[in-house]
Amino acid sequence: MCLVIAQQAPRRAVVVLVLLGALAALVAPAALAHEATPTGVQRIELDLGARELALTITAPPGGGGRLPVVVLPRGDAPPGEVQLAAVRPGGVPADPVAVPVAPVGQPREVALSADAPGAWEVTVADGTTVARVPITVAVPASTPGWVWAVRVGALLGVVALVAALTPSARQRPRVAIGLGAVALVGLTVAGTAVATAPSSAPTTPTAAPAPVTAPPAGGHAGHGGGAPTAPTPMPMTSGSVVATASTATPASPGAPVDLVLDLTDSSTGARVDDLAIHDDALVHLAVIGPDRQLAHVHPVRTAPGRYVVRLTPGAAGRYGVFAEMERAGDGGHQVARTAFEVPGPSVPAAPAPGPGPREAAGMQVDVAVPEAVAGRPTSVVATFGQGGRQVTDLQGWLGMAGHLMVLGPGLGGTPDPVDPASAFGHVHDMGAPGPAGTHGPRVSFEHTFPRAGRYQLWVQVQRGWQVVTVPVTVDVTPAAAPAP
Repeated sequence: MCLVIAQQAPRRAVVVLVLLGALAALVAPAALAHEATPTGVQRIELDLGARELALTITAPPGGGGRLPVVVLPRGDAPPGEVQLAAVRPGGVPADPVAVPVAPVGQPREVALSADAPGAWEVTVADGTTVARVPITVAVPASTPGWVWAVRVGALLGVVALVAALTPSARQRPRVAIGLGAVALVGLTVAGTAVATAPSSAPTTPTAAPAPVTAPPAGGHAGHGGGAPTAPTPMPMTSGSVVATASTATPASPGAPVDLVLDLTDSSTGARVDDLAIHDDALVHLAVIGPDRQLAHVHPVRTAPGRYVVRLTPGAAGRYGVFAEMERAGDGGHQVARTAFEVPGPSVPAAPAPGPGPREAAGMQVDVAVPEAVAGRPTSVVATFGQGGRQVTDLQGWLGMAGHLMVLGPGLGGTPDPVDPASAFGHVHDMGAPGPAGTHGPRVSFEHTFPRAGRYQLWVQVQRGWQVVTVPVTVDVTPAAAPAP
């Protein structure tokens, strides 16, 4: 009898270990899905005063906590520092953290704190302007019902089955059968819950946006002191965006000036403050002057519906402003056009060179635009070299190998940034980087010119943290009339 019991004991131990392993397999994934909430990472480009910065913000897990922000200076970032803080919308930073912004290309990380779910802003201040980047801290996810079914069913089934295998239960067959039935029910419930569970994890619910704040009346929001105004709820709609451009101070050629962009909804007149980050920016702004010089910049949000960027106009005259953005929900991608004036006599601009070789930023650039015909896809290919060698160290900018800005002919037959008849386009090279994470020597684009006439193109790439712009003039021929 002792020998039989001794032989059965190892078997029971093996059964118990197998059942405990099954319990761990059933319960562990569910527990992991509950505790490891997804973390959102967003990257955003900011042209803050004289500095070009790229911020990488990692939102804390559901409920709030540590908020890491990496600051990467680009372009000609002057020495100094910026002040970062995490505040509720419209709040005043209490304990900002100083971050050096030089040398260019070297990232700096700072840890902020967003200790509760809901709407927040990461403020970035340079002593003159306060940029406000909106983020959302998610509400902690609740445990789904099927997870509880797996946990309770598996635990009940294993405990009942282990109890049914004990010597005392085996000596009472009815008790053993009852425990076995309980074990069968529990494991069946757990298995059914796993089989019928959603194929993907449910979306983590987010907190409702907090009320937003209107900029102070008569002031330049985000500049200088002054307490924020009281939060005022504003309706968010999906109408078209109306952009209005103005300068904070009188503009003059060759002098830096802050361009203020106000965004309102065409259907309600309310300030537009539901923009989503797309291609690493809230607003992609193309400013084209009468001299046909292009500034592709990313203004900072200083208040709901208000954006500011510093420019240096090269010539007097009217400047066309094209604001690309995406509204949350069903608003979709939109381009709003506006203009502003730099006083003084305007001199007609000479056209840029056509396709072919030229020099830009110490590189030899050959631009090829074969068979540009209206209404047909056209390839625009730029090949970069230096000193007889191919350039293969172009850096990705805004997530792309290159950008192509296009301005079509106006009513006068030539590109005119303030003529609504001049079509505007923005095309990307989506090519994958090479083994070293860089691009080159070629960047290529596909674009369909809507009608015949003269177009102004600007090819843009990044190298050494500097954006290089290559202007090109292209004459698009009309499509041949179909044969009768």
